[in-house]
Amino acid sequence: MKYFLIISCFACFGIFCAAKASAKNPPHAVDLKGKLDVSGPIRNPQTPPVEAFQNATDVLLVFNGNLGSLNIEVLDEVGDTVFKTTVNATAGSTLTINTGSWGSGTYTLLITDGLGGYLEGVFEIE
Repeated sequence: MKYFLIISCFACFGIFCAAKASAKNPPHAVDLKGKLDVSGPIRNPQTPPVEAFQNATDVLLVFNGNLGSLNIEVLDEVGDTVFKTTVNATAGSTLTINTGSWGSGTYTLLITDGLGGYLEGVFEIE
């Protein structure tokens, strides 16, 4: 019985520490401003066509509609491109941008559709 209590205490402490560590850097939304041309239906009319979330090591883009070809670019504080890609965004697809090796600072996320539509958001890395 004594060993059971000791093991239980260590297990509870481990769970508490893991929960506290993940609460320290929970994912949070990156506010995107602008407008993209959505040619097809989106998964949920209450959600925007693209959502962005940041955690300690990544920025995750979630595409909620069939948006076609999108250019994704991230700029650092002086305007230099630190990430650039083109994706074929379909409903339910995602893109993960690994920011784990980037320096601290403020970054700008730009999403453009080639038709004049864009979304822009700012996030920070500490």
